Amino acid sequence: MFQSLIPNFDDELKALNSLAPSGWIIGFNLTVYKGAEHIYTTYPAAWRERYEDRNYFFGDPIALWSMTQTGSVRWSEVRFPDLLGVMKDARQYGLYYGVALAQKVNKKRSFLTLSRPDREFRDEEIAAVEAKFKVWSDLVLVRATLTAKEIDVLRCLRDGLEYSAVAALLGISEATVKQRAAKASLKLGAKNRIQAVAIAVSRKYI
Repeated sequence: MFQSLIPNFDDELKALNSLAPSGWIIGFNLTVYKGAEHIYTTYPAAWRERYEDRNYFFGDPIALWSMTQTGSVRWSEVRFPDLLGVMKDARQYGLYYGVALAQKVNKKRSFLTLSRPDREFRDEEIAAVEAKFKVWSDLVLVRATLTAKEIDVLRCLRDGLEYSAVAALLGISEATVKQRAAKASLKLGAKNRIQAVAIAVSRKYI
């Protein structure tokens, strides 16, 4: 899924692995009851198993920060209490230093946490990851809400076809074309179909 939505995902994967050798986790559309709708992690399997077995999520200060805050923060700067000793336990698996990032797009929360064993993350590293994370959140959450039929209409409009021509090409009514274009525009936050196409092209949705 990430490969189809995030450009150059394999290269981005390598960059994150290099920056966070102890592991990292990224999730999109997070809710406390359902967890993340889309998730990818490289944290050690032994740590993930221990985390789940001990239900650490409900006492994890980093998870709590990610559920309630936006922006970025080093783990050492999070002030939520660690009542279950999650962070101390994590060090046994090489997770000494970390950074958490969280944001909301269209009322949907996304998070990214990275860890390394040797030092704190530098300001410039955090800024670079945060910039990419914002783009990825937009790509995954907004692109994922566009239906294949809406994308087909946007693609036809990009190619310069009028509503009547799009209808004939896709075998649907002109009213349906207009409806799909309007829905896509709303999802993209565009004022009209021209702007919707421009946004879709710039974000490589089409």
